[in-house]
Amino acid sequence: MKILKSILYLTIVLLSLGCEEEPELYNFEKYKFVSFLDENDEILENEATYTIFLRYDGSVLTEDFSLNLKIAGNAQDGVDYSIANNIVTFKAGEIKSEPFEITIIDNLVVNSVEDKSLEISIESVSNPNIDIGVGTLLQSNKAFALKIIDNECSDDIDIFATSLTNTTGSGTHTISGSVTGDVVTFTGDLISYSPFANANLEVTLTPVQAGAKIGNATFADFDAGTDSDGYTYQFRQVSDGTYDVCTGTININIAVYYESGGSWVYWKESNNTIKIP
Repeated sequence: MKILKSILYLTIVLLSLGCEEEPELYNFEKYKFVSFLDENDEILENEATYTIFLRYDGSVLTEDFSLNLKIAGNAQDGVDYSIANNIVTFKAGEIKSEPFEITIIDNLVVNSVEDKSLEISIESVSNPNIDIGVGTLLQSNKAFALKIIDNECSDDIDIFATSLTNTTGSGTHTISGSVTGDVVTFTGDLISYSPFANANLEVTLTPVQAGAKIGNATFADFDAGTDSDGYTYQFRQVSDGTYDVCTGTININIAVYYESGGSWVYWKESNNTIKIP
């Protein structure tokens, strides 16, 4: 009797196993998705261009399709970035989209608020059979966040009011600087000529735009003083000078003239890099 019961139980178990449904295989014909490759990234605002690609998962399509992207975030179009349009295309048979390029605009000023950000999401797909986001449940990579990091420092031109190094083609010297408004006055060996180690020069620093940390360094013909031998010198600017507050550097080229017989005589040119040590 026990043997019959065991056989009956075994038969029921086998029948139960035979009635289990086959697991459903992933159906590429049924499931088609489009999504971003990543969910977030960051870029310095002076890196010019950021390129995004999207991906398609599903059966091979024989026709092109396109996406409309929605752009949000605190970054401003035309101020912090620019795009040609908000449409991205997938070519027939491709699983990787055509590139979507964002031009990053370097505004050259320190942001008054936090770093800028772009929040890019897929608004619509031209093919109605394609879902947004990858996966059948809790679809992921439906949106992408790009942080634009400010590359400017928060310093001001008063950093040049300190002990500086002046490097020319003939050596490096310690000089002093003082700042009044947008004018910095340098004192010291400016042209690598020890008899004229207490020369003076006033340079105007003009930002490329209001609030920028880079700009032009200029001076008019400047009577620089008299050396220990009694010669009077004049400095004249050669080419455009530049400054960069964040690197603490001013570059100027000086044509050196001295007075002889009531006339100014050209002597030499001094290419100067003045820097916070």
